[in-house]
Amino acid sequence: MIKQILFTLSLFFIFLNATTVQTDKLLYDYDNGDSNITVNFSDMNGTATDWIGIYPSGSSYEFENVVAWKWTKGQIEGAISFNLLNAGNYDVRAFFKNSLTKRAEYTFSIIGEPAIIPDVNLTTTKVTYLNTDIVPVTFQYMQGNTSDWIGIYPIGSNYEFKNVITYKQTDGDINGTINFENLPVGEYDIRAFFNNSLSKEASTSITITADPSYHDVNLTTPKPSYLNTDTVTVSFQYMQGNSSDWIGVYPAGASYNFENVVSYKQTSGDINGSIDFNDLPVGEYDIRAFFNNSLSKEASISITVIADPDYHEVTLELDKNGYAQNELIYVKYNYMQGNKTDWIGIYPAGASYEFNNVIDWGYLNGSTSGEISLGGFPANTQLKGSTAMPALAPGEYEVRAFFKNSLSTIKVKSFTITEQNVTSTIYEEAKQNISPNWQHISGPYPPQYIVQEMVRLKANWINNTTNTSEYTLNFDAKNTTQKVLELDVGGAGRWTPHFNIGVIVQTTDGERRMLWDSFLNHYQVSANIQGHVLSFPTYIELQNGTKNNQKHFRVNVDKYLKILEPNNKVISISSFFATGGDLDNIKLSSH
Repeated sequence: MIKQILFTLSLFFIFLNATTVQTDKLLYDYDNGDSNITVNFSDMNGTATDWIGIYPSGSSYEFENVVAWKWTKGQIEGAISFNLLNAGNYDVRAFFKNSLTKRAEYTFSIIGEPAIIPDVNLTTTKVTYLNTDIVPVTFQYMQGNTSDWIGIYPIGSNYEFKNVITYKQTDGDINGTINFENLPVGEYDIRAFFNNSLSKEASTSITITADPSYHDVNLTTPKPSYLNTDTVTVSFQYMQGNSSDWIGVYPAGASYNFENVVSYKQTSGDINGSIDFNDLPVGEYDIRAFFNNSLSKEASISITVIADPDYHEVTLELDKNGYAQNELIYVKYNYMQGNKTDWIGIYPAGASYEFNNVIDWGYLNGSTSGEISLGGFPANTQLKGSTAMPALAPGEYEVRAFFKNSLSTIKVKSFTITEQNVTSTIYEEAKQNISPNWQHISGPYPPQYIVQEMVRLKANWINNTTNTSEYTLNFDAKNTTQKVLELDVGGAGRWTPHFNIGVIVQTTDGERRMLWDSFLNHYQVSANIQGHVLSFPTYIELQNGTKNNQKHFRVNVDKYLKILEPNNKVISISSFFATGGDLDNIKLSSH
């Protein structure tokens, strides 16, 4: 009894999920204007190779009996349309997975006779045209496919597409007119084709003769051979005057595919004129003229480019291949062009050349060789108040050189930023006493050790406007490798009035006193130079609010030098100085 119930249920579910096919009509009649068969289907398998076929009614399932078929494209249910067939009785059948095992079937009939479709007709307004004329081709009774097309062939040539002089699609129009322009002198067959095929539906012939007032395009250069440093001036005559007429430089003998173009320029709608090409590589070239963004050559001239014996390829040299996050990237360059807008920039490795990918950059200001530092503060930074010290994130980068404000790279050099341990030299940590290297320059009190394990430097005010105190911490030896100044300020329970801190630096342009002063922030004063003294606002407050709040101050001396003296460079740091404050852990660090 249980087996019988289960069998009955299984039949019930099979019935619920049975595949179905059905046409939208049982009877189609040409005389009533029927032209399409719509087949609705459901509960297909859902694979891409499920298919629906139409067979003569009662015929076997061999594929040779199929009169029309289509894939279901993986749809489980939907509708498919077929063109109306000849009069007769038919079965529409559903199949799964490219098989010939029928899953569903429906029978329908067709009566009447299809309307007679006139033959395709092509006409032109005349049989002979000038090569400057527009040739209008009128067509009738095309199929109406978007890929129906009309092509122009040399008269008598076979229908292979390689013989087509030019062609246009009819865009699904059954009747209409299309225009052909700039046909070369010759005799032609104009041929009509359906649906991207090469089976001709109609043809008509025309002849193109030379316009006596027409001039062939002419290209000339002053000479046949150039150095790779020369400007190649190409003069042109009798272009069409389209804004998209263009002239391209190709390797000699290369095909007209645009991927072969070495360089190109549009003629800006000029009929006669000249254009210049610069920096062509050594080689032999064809300079070719084209109309209206086409790849149909109108004229050509050949040149040779040879190496300039005085020419040197641009070189880029880094001081090392790998850097820590906070280091400057020093780039030596040579053989740049010497334009004021030649420039060098840092990009993420592999990034496209769009300028929004540039991390840091600088102009070379007319120099052909020299050194530039990158990875510091952006060019022309005005330091007022809080400015974080920049650093490149760990990763792969490229230094790229460019001429004349362009985005066409001339040279590329790769480097890496990695996380590296910071090394430091401590000059004052105030553990039970202070360094003996302190020098009391001026002011009423010498440097003092305080129980909070800090060194106390007291400011001395005259008329509440001028601090006359000055203290120097001399280093045992000039530090040539560590250029990041670090120290702790405040937190000893005392409010410290206006003071500054700084270092004495040996640079390629001589000695500099570089100081940082929160007083500049209070009055919105930007970084400035007075003689050999370089003054900077501080990115954190070092005076107000430090009574019970110790702050850590950290600056890359070399990066700050570049803000006011971009062509200068730190060689060594010899001492620290201050005009006041409770200070601790004064040190120089590697990065």
